[in-house]
Amino acid sequence: MTTPTLPADFCGNPDEAFTIPAEFYTRQDVFEVEKERVFANSWICVSHCSELAEPNSFITREVIGESIAIVRGNDQVLRAFYNVCPHRGHQLLSGSGKSKNVITCPYHAWTFKLNGQLAFARNCIEVVNFQNDKFELSPLKVEEYGGFVFINMNPNAESVESQLPGLAAQLRTACPNVEDLRLGARFVTSVNANWKAVVDNYMECYHCAPAHPGFSDSVRMDTYGHTLHGNWTLQFGHAKSSEKGYSFNDATSNRAFSGFWAWPCSMFNVPPGDDFMTALYEFPVSADVTLQYYDVYFLNTELTDAQKKLIDWYRDVFSQEDLRLVESVQKGLKSRGYRGQGRIMVDRQRSGISEHGIAHFHQLVGKVHSAS
Repeated sequence: MTTPTLPADFCGNPDEAFTIPAEFYTRQDVFEVEKERVFANSWICVSHCSELAEPNSFITREVIGESIAIVRGNDQVLRAFYNVCPHRGHQLLSGSGKSKNVITCPYHAWTFKLNGQLAFARNCIEVVNFQNDKFELSPLKVEEYGGFVFINMNPNAESVESQLPGLAAQLRTACPNVEDLRLGARFVTSVNANWKAVVDNYMECYHCAPAHPGFSDSVRMDTYGHTLHGNWTLQFGHAKSSEKGYSFNDATSNRAFSGFWAWPCSMFNVPPGDDFMTALYEFPVSADVTLQYYDVYFLNTELTDAQKKLIDWYRDVFSQEDLRLVESVQKGLKSRGYRGQGRIMVDRQRSGISEHGIAHFHQLVGKVHSAS
């Protein structure tokens, strides 16, 4: 079976656009193309910079089947490596935390400096022509950008700014203290949906009124808009305090919601308030599964009762609303009753409920799958 392609100008006319065909969400061969063309060649956001602020701190992430270790050396330099021992392939680190001054493989106890150099291999002096410098950890590119950490598997990749020009500056405008935030809560979910279905859901607020009553009661849709900036977009709307969603008082300086999407599938939300934001990291696993990290960040580390209540709302209400939606969509896309493509509801005025964000995203996807 031939892997399907799309015209290079797919969704070129947003006003009359239809979605990408259902098979682009469900076929594994399509996903294999995206693994190489998108995720092995794009800057992928993996964490907030605070998780790697201290010397010897590390995190691990799974991205398209690759385990990646990101480490802050005792020289303060941030580095990323494929999380695999060059001896026999065993993974070196798991989870996150603080390493010692070396990384020790659990299998045969080879040890590596935090800059990736092999420090010691047991019995190596008895091995003919053993050369330490031939067994360094395999690096990949890593950058701190806008308060967050990005990795790229393409050794020739240009900067994050070149992929997402202007995003860091706009993030800091929306959240001036973005780099001072700390992780308050994280929900990790294996979502039974294609990564593009997750992005589609984020790229429109057409569903907000019926599916997010708390959010809709907090954000004034008459002021809501979605602006497109190439590989990133911004959804913005003025907010009002609500017991169903975001609650704030007259002293709050930020009384707006700003939602940023960054290619390919990272989302950063700056809700009304002066001390927190959320981030969604989507790590595709297969055509039908996406691993989601849903992080909530605050300025303080000792959480207040109000912040704990907000975390409960994100975990039990808001995030669950979206998870149910995208998993239902993934099932529906496989139905013989679905006609293969859906109309993208782009209105003339590009209002707050217009789906022009989806048309924009599908234009980018079309270029990935173009035969030309």
